[in-house]
Amino acid sequence: MRQANLMALADPAWIDVLRAEAAKDGRSKQAIADELGISRTAVSLLCAGKYTARMDKVSAKIAPKVMALYSQQVWCPHLRAPIGQSVCTEHHSAPMTMSDPDRLKQWAACRGCSQNPENQKTGECDAV
Repeated sequence: MRQANLMALADPAWIDVLRAEAAKDGRSKQAIADELGISRTAVSLLCAGKYTARMDKVSAKIAPKVMALYSQQVWCPHLRAPIGQSVCTEHHSAPMTMSDPDRLKQWAACRGCSQNPENQKTGECDAV
């Protein structure tokens, strides 16, 4: 019987941003929770690395808010990484390409992304 190699996965970058914000002098986890629209307990568990919900669902809900409030970046749900606002703008305003499969996937993801300003105007938000 082969034993599975379970190594700890690195936390997403937005968790590090959240931890840094919670570590600042004069910042309370309750204030952060109020700003994010989540419970203080959720902030504590996320910072401690003990949050038990699926991280993909948590990231979809909380990461964009964390990155927008506490860093100069936005959370890209397609790349699952923080990117600068200018990079986000470049991605969502780029024309569709058929020659590069990765760029086509990015283009398609940007069409339904909740952070795309065009979707915010029309009320569409289909992205994860």
